Amino acid sequence: MKLFDRPPARLFSSIAVLAIFALENAQASQFHEHVIGDAFGLKNTEFLYRETHCGLENMLARQVVYQHRDGSLIARKLLDYGSGNITPSFVQHNIRANEKISVLFDQKQITMSVTGAETRAVENKYPVTASAKSPIVIDAGFDVFIRNNWDKLVSGKPQEFRFPLASRSRLVSLQVKPTVCGYETESDQCFKLEPSNWFFRMLAAPIELGYDSALRRLTRYRGLSNIDDENGKGLVVDIRYRYQSTPGLACSIEPLSLIEQAVILNPGLVLKLS
Repeated sequence: MKLFDRPPARLFSSIAVLAIFALENAQASQFHEHVIGDAFGLKNTEFLYRETHCGLENMLARQVVYQHRDGSLIARKLLDYGSGNITPSFVQHNIRANEKISVLFDQKQITMSVTGAETRAVENKYPVTASAKSPIVIDAGFDVFIRNNWDKLVSGKPQEFRFPLASRSRLVSLQVKPTVCGYETESDQCFKLEPSNWFFRMLAAPIELGYDSALRRLTRYRGLSNIDDENGKGLVVDIRYRYQSTPGLACSIEPLSLIEQAVILNPGLVLKLS
């Protein structure tokens, strides 16, 4: 089964990081949500990398920048919501592997492309039709999908959708449903993401997503990352998100300072430094 020619958990690697932007609010304000996620090892809690989500001058464009713990650039992703809130087209450049992955959506067709350092672009096109029962959801659009279906989900009704798995160049069927949080929390609502097919569920580890139940925004991501380690092996992470407003239409990415790295590794230092 070529779908699992990598470890089964790679099934989810393309949605490991979700862009967390409320488009309507961003367009109505001069301040944009600047979302920062610090990724730790799920088992050993080692700080691995930081992802920064920010707006660009084009109100429908979003950028995600991934930095190693030493501040070096790991990857960069550009999303275009012109194709829909839950179906953004995107291009991701993985700098370590010199690999480029893209998914383009034009309402009638999805085009997936992967270009490696030593390989030609592998491109696949899929005609798609609208389906209320199993809609198309692309990459960061999953966050909007959850918020659009919040009441159904928290009432215990699983929601299914079709997802372009760019790394495998195919569409897969996934489902999301509420679950008990696997971490200590008094306010989060957690969801489990897994394949719709029972056989695939046996082979692929689910992903856990934690949301602030009052604000309905992502706070935790626990599962396989879309960022590999230095040896090309998928990282299993616990990403913790925080939100801040930044003036202007864009945000700049600066290398992590030694102080920032120290605070990330030891949050207790915040009190000592303040």
